Amino acid sequence: MINTLTLNPAIDKLLFLPEFKKNITNRLHSDDASMGGKGTHVSMNLYNMGIKNKAYGVAYGDTGARIIQMLEQYGIEVHFLQKSEKNSRTNYIIIEENGDCSTLASPGVLLDKNIIDEITACLIEELEPGDSLILSGDTSNCYDPCVYNYMLQKLKKKRIRIFLDASGPTLEKCLDASPFLIKPNQDELSQLCRRDLQTEEDIVSAIESLSSYHIPIIAVSLGGDGSIVKYNDTIYRVIPPEVSVCNTIGCGDCFLSGMIYGIEKKYSIEETLTFATAVSAATAESRFSVGFDMKRSEELAAQVKVTKMN
Repeated sequence: MINTLTLNPAIDKLLFLPEFKKNITNRLHSDDASMGGKGTHVSMNLYNMGIKNKAYGVAYGDTGARIIQMLEQYGIEVHFLQKSEKNSRTNYIIIEENGDCSTLASPGVLLDKNIIDEITACLIEELEPGDSLILSGDTSNCYDPCVYNYMLQKLKKKRIRIFLDASGPTLEKCLDASPFLIKPNQDELSQLCRRDLQTEEDIVSAIESLSSYHIPIIAVSLGGDGSIVKYNDTIYRVIPPEVSVCNTIGCGDCFLSGMIYGIEKKYSIEETLTFATAVSAATAESRFSVGFDMKRSEELAAQVKVTKMN
């Protein structure tokens, strides 16, 4: 079973306008609401792909109740802790006609050790050996921003497969747990390896410097330029299709979802990278921060280029 964890879920308020200008009244063309939180994005994308999964996390107040309701209406099996006090966060995302996106992110409710221990105990009780757990997204609202590492130590005996989408000290402290997949972007990899990464050769060298951690898949996102991905001992360059970008929010989450889907379906690594890149590109064409057109992703898959770099 695939399980996601979202420690700082949100409602994303999407604000569409031609161009955002400072120090004047900006009038919206339209607005909408979408699910926020990287783990919940993965859950919803996987369900859209036909993969059942369980969503774990914690939700507060009326906003939290709405988050849970949105997940359940989508068809997700929700295992959130629900707390009546306070309120889960609402983020505001400004989306301009040229595709530029600016996010105003609320900090979220502070999670103390008692809450983290409660969530961890739930995972220990319910996850089975061989399950997958996706640790994805912001932990700045936790008593310890490196809380993923704490949870992984508690879950070590469960022998579960970890997909980790984190950055900074959180990512660095989790490397010793040898997650199955990590997904830093170029800047995050640069910070992790403490070196400037200007060229593709620099990125490959940085990826190879992590070989002692025995991480099967290291997927480095290059944004609109695609990705460089190490799978076991082979490194691949992935070139995405050209699309008309409406919204870049959630594209990385959809790429991760596509990787999980391909692995779950036992695709070859080339097929997995092609699928993940295509669904991510289809997400960029959508006005929402989660969700995409599966038929459109199939069209885009034919335009994805995957080549070996070594």
